[in-house]
Amino acid sequence: MFLSFVALVSGLLNLSSQILYQKIVSMTLGDLYITFLLVTLTFITGTALGSLLSAKVRRFLPWVEILTGLYNLCLFLALSLDFYKTQLPQFVVVLGLLIPAISLGIQLPLYSYYLRQIRFNFIYGLYHGGAIIGLLAFEIYFTYGLSVKASLLALSLGQITLGAVLGYLLNHDIFHLDQSPPGAWRKLLTKKLIVIPLSVFLISLLSSYQVFWALKTQVFLTEAFRLHATLISAAVFFWMTVAGFSEKHLQNASRTFLFFAWAAALLALQASFSTLPALITENFTGELPNYFIWSSVLALCLTLPVFASSLVFIKSTQELSIDFAVDQASGYLNAIACVGNILGMVLAALMAPYLWTNFYFSLALAIVIVATVILAYFDKKYVSTSWGIAALVVVSFFAFQKDQASGLFNNRFVKQIRPATINSQIFSEAFSSIAVMEDPITDDQVSHHYIIDGHRSHIIDRGTENLIGLYARRYFPDTLEKSAVIGVGTGQTSWGVAAISEHTDLIEISPTVLKNLKVFKEYNNDLANSSHKSIHLIDGMSYLRNCPVGSYDLIVNTATYPGNFNAAKLYTVEFVELVKNCLKPNGIYQTYFDGSTVHNTEQLANFLAPIQAHFRHIDIIAGYYPILIAYNESRALTTGPMESFLRESDAHFYNETLKKKPIFNLKCNTIYRDIPLYLGGKMNTLDRAILEATSIRNIIQNIYQRDEYIFAEYSGLPRSQECF
Repeated sequence: MFLSFVALVSGLLNLSSQILYQKIVSMTLGDLYITFLLVTLTFITGTALGSLLSAKVRRFLPWVEILTGLYNLCLFLALSLDFYKTQLPQFVVVLGLLIPAISLGIQLPLYSYYLRQIRFNFIYGLYHGGAIIGLLAFEIYFTYGLSVKASLLALSLGQITLGAVLGYLLNHDIFHLDQSPPGAWRKLLTKKLIVIPLSVFLISLLSSYQVFWALKTQVFLTEAFRLHATLISAAVFFWMTVAGFSEKHLQNASRTFLFFAWAAALLALQASFSTLPALITENFTGELPNYFIWSSVLALCLTLPVFASSLVFIKSTQELSIDFAVDQASGYLNAIACVGNILGMVLAALMAPYLWTNFYFSLALAIVIVATVILAYFDKKYVSTSWGIAALVVVSFFAFQKDQASGLFNNRFVKQIRPATINSQIFSEAFSSIAVMEDPITDDQVSHHYIIDGHRSHIIDRGTENLIGLYARRYFPDTLEKSAVIGVGTGQTSWGVAAISEHTDLIEISPTVLKNLKVFKEYNNDLANSSHKSIHLIDGMSYLRNCPVGSYDLIVNTATYPGNFNAAKLYTVEFVELVKNCLKPNGIYQTYFDGSTVHNTEQLANFLAPIQAHFRHIDIIAGYYPILIAYNESRALTTGPMESFLRESDAHFYNETLKKKPIFNLKCNTIYRDIPLYLGGKMNTLDRAILEATSIRNIIQNIYQRDEYIFAEYSGLPRSQECF
């Protein structure tokens, strides 16, 4: 029994390492949504190939672990170079990820064979239980802003050590290996066995389809933190672990019954969606451990059907092991499951516009019914299957009373002031989702909140984002020649920059944002049809890697906070270096921060450290939402009414739409010119995401405690009397 724990250690080291590879891809290739899809598909494909190869390399499991560790050691050495200055081709990254993915596919089948004296379900549970420990350990580690490279080094040494231990045990004939018979896979196609791979394929398709929804929903119900992908993965592995340890007690359950159980879990989620998520998220207190716990509970609820799908896989593997060696049985079925997962993802992507509607879940229910009819043909259980289908139809009639979209934003309001009806518009696609949520401030006034992939960005109606785009014009005597904006959002800040520039490059990673830019045309002066801009669907850092040196007057970073998505890298010293290279000698870099990034003087020093490393002068336009202006050549501010600096069409929009808003009529925007150096700040780098760790904690605290942090109060600077 003690030997079985090598499976737990392997799951801890290998299955959880995907979070590490995602961070490395973000560091080297970028955060384009298609990139993450590519990474996921590469891992699934590599796992399928590894599963098919596993029985052919039975004697080489120790070397699989050792070589994977050596590969990660090479990655560690590569990351010690100035990798961020090079844009790797996507095919290179895909080939690089295939190596650990194939290794991953080999491991579970071979551990189940090496430990075949123990039931497969127990090894399955241990392996995925180890993955939970590894995932949470990695995520907790990264929420302290610790080194990616150091974690990669520890991972490689752990894999090499595990391989050496396996090699020692194998050399002492502990595992008693036999030669695998060739061509065994053909037996899968016989009438006797075909139902087994068919059921695994169908349940894997359904599971992938539902987990896609769970991930998008988890982020929308909480915040757009990278860690929520980890929590969903951990929840999936939790149900797989529970299924592994409980299958022995459920071995009499038929596959048809388990398909019905999967559908019942789905209907339970649909029926409870209007109340359950808000009930869970109301327990958030603003502390990170509390947030971790209750977000994990939410993730477990959203992924409940995985328990039934895991039981189908375990039951099928153990049935197939009667006719095959267990590594061949689990390897073949895992490869088939990977195909089902890919098709499930494709189907979910196609259905993304209907993600929070009854139609999305109804399609899943229809697939379950088709699957149970197919299984009934093989099992000859027509009567019980008919009763089961009838029960599903009746229950679904009650479960599908309301679309999920009606309950998606309940947790955005404190229970005591939550409106009876929350109006929203949702624009969802495969890679990202945006929404506009109405917030009734008074009986006759409504504010509109912009939400992107769960992140509650800003109130559109105020016009603050438009004003921010205009700020830099005061630093130039004439219209800017060329500018760039990183992060388009509603297009309001981008409008401002485009209005003061001859040409503006808009850099955005979300195709959904760009596709729906026209939805916000009354707020951005129909930016989508402006002739003074170019749009680039690319990661901000990747774009700057390839820009001509000294080509921009102004670069505005209006991407989200460092704690959201993988945006922390847009606040690193490496990113700021690229910005400086792209700017003209007299160019300006503009960004922002607020309570989600900075609470006190220490955090301000951390935020400023990368910028102070490359710019001699920093001005801050103060307030709750401070704007930072960085430059290397001293300059005076231009005076005069803002509309005098704009083109005719933009001046008309400014006068007729914006000038009426209170934000445009303040007597004084306080500005701190040429602030002193803040010494002792921790440097935010690609390797150590200091600002991400800080921002996650601050965002959680801000959302649920709603404290205000005013620059004049925490900066330690004397109050400025200068107006901008």
